[in-house]
Amino acid sequence: MTKSEERPPVKIGPQAKIVNSMVSNGCIVRGLVVNSVLSPGVYVSPGAVVQDSVVMNDTWIGPGARLDRVVVDKKVVVGAGAVVGTGNLDTVNEQMPDRLFAGITVIGKHAYIPDGAQIGRNVLINSGRDEADFPTDKVVADGKTI
Repeated sequence: MTKSEERPPVKIGPQAKIVNSMVSNGCIVRGLVVNSVLSPGVYVSPGAVVQDSVVMNDTWIGPGARLDRVVVDKKVVVGAGAVVGTGNLDTVNEQMPDRLFAGITVIGKHAYIPDGAQIGRNVLINSGRDEADFPTDKVVADGKTI
């Protein structure tokens, strides 16, 4: 019953594949989307994989990026080759053990995930974070908060 935004129809590239997912107006999918929900204006680059995730409005997912069990807020940029949602499902978040314990990683609004970043499970990346907020090796362990 939510009002649809006035956006162009979904565009699906020749190499794209969408399986058991909901894709909203304005999305451009050139990668693989499985068991996920894409809100209006999401761009999935070639070679990117979005699996078991919810991605909010106007998010850009770079080439070769992988999202697994991730909730992504609006206007997030996931850099090329970044892997979000990898690691041990059993490690709870250090700051929110009562909320982030099921292996779901959460990325806040306007965050920027650097190219090649490796982000574990049950991780919280707060709104507005950019490359300077990440460790120099771009690895965020399971259960951490940025």
